[in-house]
Amino acid sequence: MNHMIKLLRLDGKWIISEVEEIPGVELGDPDCLLKSPREITIDLQTDDRILINYPPHSKDGEIAIRSTDIFVIAEPDDNILKLYDV
Repeated sequence: MNHMIKLLRLDGKWIISEVEEIPGVELGDPDCLLKSPREITIDLQTDDRILINYPPHSKDGEIAIRSTDIFVIAEPDDNILKLYDV
């Protein structure tokens, strides 16, 4: 299976996730599934980029969102892909 791992700007945060389209949904309903989404943030002690679970305070491994809520979608760089080892 071909995994589509993307860098997303969502809710003011940078997210890396496997993205899957949800087919056949009604207009306005969630139409994207994010699998193992991680927020890219900075470790304040080391100044390194780190990944934390997204959304915070949730144990869900998959979340459904509306594609219209995504501000930017791009290919992640190699350094972020190395961190995203799920």
